[in-house]
Amino acid sequence: MGNEHKPLIQVVERALELMEMLAGSGESMRATDIARRMELPLQTVNNLLRTLYRRGYLSQDSRRCYRLGPQCFYLGSFADRWSALRDAVAVPLAQLVETTRLTGFVGVIENDKLLCVALLSPGRKNVGAPPQFWADELHATACGRVLLAALPESERRKLLARTARRKLTGRTVVDGDELHRLCRQVAEAGFAEVCDESRPEVSSLAIPLAGTDGRTYAGLAISGGDRQWRQMTVEEKLESLHVAAAGISYRNF
Repeated sequence: MGNEHKPLIQVVERALELMEMLAGSGESMRATDIARRMELPLQTVNNLLRTLYRRGYLSQDSRRCYRLGPQCFYLGSFADRWSALRDAVAVPLAQLVETTRLTGFVGVIENDKLLCVALLSPGRKNVGAPPQFWADELHATACGRVLLAALPESERRKLLARTARRKLTGRTVVDGDELHRLCRQVAEAGFAEVCDESRPEVSSLAIPLAGTDGRTYAGLAISGGDRQWRQMTVEEKLESLHVAAAGISYRNF
């Protein structure tokens, strides 16, 4: 497995960690709470907060608690290269979730990570900006595995050599040679099913989404807990995935 990279510029690492923590918390936070969560001196955190606030990357609510600022939205709007794909999958993904009563997921590989482009759970109606809980789980999810399987073997070996893989459950496959073997099976079968590797008692099933040139540009997946998962056969779930894929009209540039 690859080695973890050491921080090159500590203050930049800390600033990014702070913003990512605020993004993941879903609520504004006091400076003291941020310092405690980051395990840093309050003065250090205050210096980061003042700088990010002045540049517009943070703002404050009426309680003077910190949250992400408008500059994050400004940069994010330029970074979101997948809005067209998100729009293209919105209706088919909603129909897939309604049919299977499972969570629908569309992902791509970006910066050697699994980027969730669209996510929809049963009972939800809108495909909004999804969380990125699965970024480091290319190796442990069905979507990640079909994306890895679509890569040329030489490229896949390089990717796995330069990235670290964590053991998330007792069944998580982290060995590079074993992953290559599984990816060859996935490429031959045209789908991937992964059980209990990302989360205990959670399974996922995925197929590749290919453009007119035959290249895979994304993975389409469904996932759910054991009880929901057993409500349909693999064949029924695959049929639902292929019906959804057929309804996606997207040009991959």
